[in-house]
Amino acid sequence: MVRNWKAKLISLIIASIFYVNLQNSKVLIKTVNVPIDYPKLSGNLSYSKNPEKTIPVRVEGLKDVVNYYSQFMKAVIDPEDVQLGVTEVPIKRILGVPSGVKVTKLKKTVPVEIESRGLKVVPIEVVFEGNPPANFEKLTQILSPQKVTLSGKPQDLEKISKVVLPEISLVDRKEPFAKTVKIPDLPKGVSVLGSRDVTVNVNIIPLSYKTGEQTAAGIPIVCSGLDPKLDVELSEEQVAIRYFSLKPIRSAQILTGITAQVPCNYIFDPIKNKIVPELQPQVAKVRIIKNKDLKGIEVLQISPEKIEIRYKVKEQNIDSDPTDDGTGMEGPSPNPSDRS
Repeated sequence: MVRNWKAKLISLIIASIFYVNLQNSKVLIKTVNVPIDYPKLSGNLSYSKNPEKTIPVRVEGLKDVVNYYSQFMKAVIDPEDVQLGVTEVPIKRILGVPSGVKVTKLKKTVPVEIESRGLKVVPIEVVFEGNPPANFEKLTQILSPQKVTLSGKPQDLEKISKVVLPEISLVDRKEPFAKTVKIPDLPKGVSVLGSRDVTVNVNIIPLSYKTGEQTAAGIPIVCSGLDPKLDVELSEEQVAIRYFSLKPIRSAQILTGITAQVPCNYIFDPIKNKIVPELQPQVAKVRIIKNKDLKGIEVLQISPEKIEIRYKVKEQNIDSDPTDDGTGMEGPSPNPSDRS
């Protein structure tokens, strides 16, 4: 043990140096930017500006482990720390860190700006281009939905009273048609809640005078007696009728002088906070109401004879006009309070 002990001691020291150097070559220390996982905001709150997407962290561990797992790491913000206004929100956790890896946050907070957004219900308006061919005319149009809910800063929403759809051409149109149109881009900072698609049903009729049995389509269905706290969804928006007349009647007279009506008699019970009765959908029979100028015609058939009605609680939003049915129809109609 003591023979050439100096050489043995030097050899042990050299071996230890090589061992430490080998182990250190497997350890990696590097700085990476990990993405920040921001919580979803509820109600009318939103991020007013694009918050920072990443924060820098120092990662230390075995080289292969660090290189593999660092791509899955993310910084998490506690929803309780997100408040209205501009705040420095702390980064409390780094997810995706495996055992044996040390992570040091080089930045412990990020600035977050939260603003309150308003809601506004505005009507949708459609614009037509051109005219149908001779001996045809556009009589009515029905939009679904008829109104849209906008979200944005209150001062921006005040400037918007309606949403106008792109023009729809009537050239060469000789019969009723439906077209799906997207709501155009709105001013910066204003967005649409829900789908941006609007279905426009346009009723094109011939300018003809006939006697005997005829058919008329595109008669809008309206609700009678709807609770003002409720909204409805109808399985059908229009009906067609087959009728008989001894006298010549202009097609337009039928569609402006006849109303298709269904009873919407469900109510909202504020005490129980629910719709009564609970059974949905309601199956209702369509009733045809004629004005005095059309008393001489006989309605032979209604298609469909019955429709389904689904009720939902109306959103309490401002600037909505409950009397606007969006059809653009003129002429006799039920009491405005009966419209949905």
